[in-house]
Amino acid sequence: MMTRILATLLLSLLLIGGIIAAFYIHSIESALMPEQMRMELQSISASSMPMAHKTVTAQQTAVTIPTATATTMPADATVLARDTFQRANQVLWGTASNGQSWQGDANQAPAFSIVNGMGQIAGNQVQGVQTYNALLGTTHSNVGIVASSIVNQFGNGVNFGVVLRWTDSNNWYKALIDGTNLTIIKHVNGVTTQLGFVRFPATGGTSYTLHFQAIGATLYASAWPSSQTAPAQWMLVVSDTSLTTGLGGVRVVELPGTVIQVSSFLETMAYSGI
Repeated sequence: MMTRILATLLLSLLLIGGIIAAFYIHSIESALMPEQMRMELQSISASSMPMAHKTVTAQQTAVTIPTATATTMPADATVLARDTFQRANQVLWGTASNGQSWQGDANQAPAFSIVNGMGQIAGNQVQGVQTYNALLGTTHSNVGIVASSIVNQFGNGVNFGVVLRWTDSNNWYKALIDGTNLTIIKHVNGVTTQLGFVRFPATGGTSYTLHFQAIGATLYASAWPSSQTAPAQWMLVVSDTSLTTGLGGVRVVELPGTVIQVSSFLETMAYSGI
């Protein structure tokens, strides 16, 4: 009789525990989500998708670190887009150094300008979270992008990122640094998903270089201080088949007072995992 009572009590406790876990699971996932991920999700413009389709998901995916894959760009790689920003001070980014015109916000939003040989993106001093996009070149599938930038101050979700396979504001891949992590996310049909991240502390006022590459279903990313050499191995490698082709460019999240200066942008064809 006592055994039956104990079994009944144990079963009741398990059922109650399951109900409590189900109730709090979303709060737990939210707490575990890196801050830059929450800001990226929050910064999606309300006008980019009907509210009925604004579902957001995120996942903490295990990071793959290869053992013998170089992160440097081959010297003979075919250049698809390039900007050194070495032109006179002006509003907007205008025409890149290779003759192509910047697209997206780069030639529309007053936050963009050329200042002392740098492509500057200065956050609005009044409004809250602002997301800006700058696209360059033409549509391709397998590409690598290397961009160097200085963020005056990280924190509270501010981040600098590079996008690949951009087809529209609702479909793209992005690799970003936010002062704490190097992260790869995707935004597909208006839904943002974290594909993976790895620890990468970064300091405001320091130039960092971000290398993001897509070959087939594999996405590679690395980041390092621009004054140093690129890491010998890719820091982050994930797989995803959602997007196959698109434009390359820059995507940033800023707050009032944020100033991001881009010193170089280079997009080349990619033929292998090096």
